Amino acid sequence: MRLVADPDARTPSERDLAEFFGLSPAESRLTAALDTTRVIGPVGAPLGLCMIKDDELYQLYVARQARGTGAAAALVADAEARLAARGFATAWLACAIGNDRAARFYEKCGWVMAREAVNRLETPAGVFELAIWRYEKAVGST
Repeated sequence: MRLVADPDARTPSERDLAEFFGLSPAESRLTAALDTTRVIGPVGAPLGLCMIKDDELYQLYVARQARGTGAAAALVADAEARLAARGFATAWLACAIGNDRAARFYEKCGWVMAREAVNRLETPAGVFELAIWRYEKAVGST
């Protein structure tokens, strides 16, 4: 891949740039989303993270050892506050159909299953279609 001004060259993608700078796809996504990501836990040993994207609670991950500690609820509450601060009245999240544990947690946090849908996810291997429960929650005033 060339990163030079060449009118015949294709525009490098985010993946091309990540490979050029030696970042894995996950590292590249996290680097690009630092301003919308919160991490919980000690420095160097994170217990979880939460990312927002537009009006979506986009990613939520909590390490097994942090489950039941309130870490996930704290991350979700923080995401809700950040979404409201960005002016969104309603936020949404995708929960894979069949992930009953996550669904119960979201419902406990006040999220309501709005409908089933299919998310089309771009992956290095191509598009992956994932059947989801779309959850929504009022997070701010209109």
